[in-house]
Amino acid sequence: MVMRRFTPTLAVLPALLLAACATAPKHDPANSAILSATSLPPLDLRVEAPERIDVPLAPVPDLSLHDQSIDLSPADSLWARLRTRFAMPGCEYSPAVQRWARTYTHGPDRFAASLKRALPFLMLVLDELERHDLPGEFALLPYLESHYEPIATRGSTPAGMWQFMPDTARSVGLQISPHYDGRLDAWASSSAAVGMLKRYQDEFGDWRLVDMAFNAGEYRVKKLLQENRQNLSREDLARLKLSPVTHEHLAKLLALGCVINDPERFGVTLPEPSAEDQLVRVTLTAPIDIRVAARLADVPEDTLRRYNAGHRQSRISANSPMHLLLPKPSLLRFQQRYTQLAPSAWSTWDAVKLRERRGVDELAGAAAVPIDLVGAANGVGAGREFAAGATVFLPAALGGRMGVPPPPPIPLAPESERRDTSITVKSGDNLWSLAKTHKVSVANLRRWNQLSEKAQLKPGQKLRLEE
Repeated sequence: MVMRRFTPTLAVLPALLLAACATAPKHDPANSAILSATSLPPLDLRVEAPERIDVPLAPVPDLSLHDQSIDLSPADSLWARLRTRFAMPGCEYSPAVQRWARTYTHGPDRFAASLKRALPFLMLVLDELERHDLPGEFALLPYLESHYEPIATRGSTPAGMWQFMPDTARSVGLQISPHYDGRLDAWASSSAAVGMLKRYQDEFGDWRLVDMAFNAGEYRVKKLLQENRQNLSREDLARLKLSPVTHEHLAKLLALGCVINDPERFGVTLPEPSAEDQLVRVTLTAPIDIRVAARLADVPEDTLRRYNAGHRQSRISANSPMHLLLPKPSLLRFQQRYTQLAPSAWSTWDAVKLRERRGVDELAGAAAVPIDLVGAANGVGAGREFAAGATVFLPAALGGRMGVPPPPPIPLAPESERRDTSITVKSGDNLWSLAKTHKVSVANLRRWNQLSEKAQLKPGQKLRLEE
């Protein structure tokens, strides 16, 4: 593992120290995993800088690692890019790190498969880290938090692949409404999260403290550091009065970096991304039904919904951020079809149930739109006929004549009225009894609440009951 230090340039540091500190090379934006298909400005996710606290940078221990070599071929390999940004101590930092590395890779094929599913989002996050010049280990934070799944929840519980609490999300500019949840938006939430990490780095100057602040809250860490302002050794850090969950959080992050840095040590074959894993952000100028967008792009609907989980209903709301994430190979196909009509025209397409048998060509003629657009919007060829009773996507005006639209979806209840999917531990409760009562598995309870095998429940402790 290559040990790299990422520190802000300070005029007061000696020239020798400046020469010794290095930052990873910038990645070519042309090869970024997420590109903008328009020139419109991105979301404004800036936050006010908090009151600064001067904390000396804790030196990274000089550790003897299992293998310090890095394979840099191919030159643009995702994993090579990630490793060159590693800046934290790895496998030998503590026994807890090694224990968690073995736990994560207990099933090497299963671990590799979960990384494969995470690749589109991981590449997106790595682009953001490179843009802000932050360590590569932070690309593994969403894997630690959620396995890179845009987890939807209810009430005042964390959500999304970064597991933002609602108040935290709003504080960094993420929008939350019945129609859209920025915590589930992979691009918006990652931009916000990386911005937070950058701010914590400027505040604390120690990547280990940055991770702890992300987990426990910056003000909790700041308060402890007011009593411990000297450089923190590994032992000093372990004595900080933070919860065991926070200390384990750091061990897990270092463990994931340990595995990625030396996968052969754990019998893991890291998956390589395909062209389909590279995401493109397309800025829209009018709402569109995600089901129609999926067909225009020839992308499976469930895939497009996962990439754009922030949009909580089929039709993108006019009050939500107007963008979609698409696989890069689908971009040209989507643009060619989408631009054949005025963008506002796509917002009027509805799902309707036909009263009579109709052909694609007949429907296109009645709607005065190209035949291939009606076919593309419904995922069929131009010569296809639809049986009576079939549900098809048509311009709203035509749908009113050809069929009766299905009933509108039931609106989501206001956030204040939604049931919290969590419980409070009572005296005598244990994981087995709680799992049985609430019809979930013990393994899921542990995973949802980041509980170790030896974790003991305490009365008053809050537990989540779903992802």
